[in-house]
Amino acid sequence: MKFPWFKQVGILFIPSSIIGWLILGCVPILGIYLFVDIDSHSHSVSDTLMSFASNFFIIIVVYTSVAYFSSRSSLK
Repeated sequence: MKFPWFKQVGILFIPSSIIGWLILGCVPILGIYLFVDIDSHSHSVSDTLMSFASNFFIIIVVYTSVAYFSSRSSLK
């Protein structure tokens, strides 16, 4: 089955199926959970932001990789 989960529009990946929307919905939920968890263990604002930025960057890279490999352009 070659049904794409995402559609590439420029450098962005827009969900084109329910699975794509579920994956996109998990990104902010995971980001909020990650921020709250990091904030509860850090001692300053800079600790929180530096740890959150690096971890959220990893989440965005994973989302982009999943979207790229399941988009219409990579399924051809």
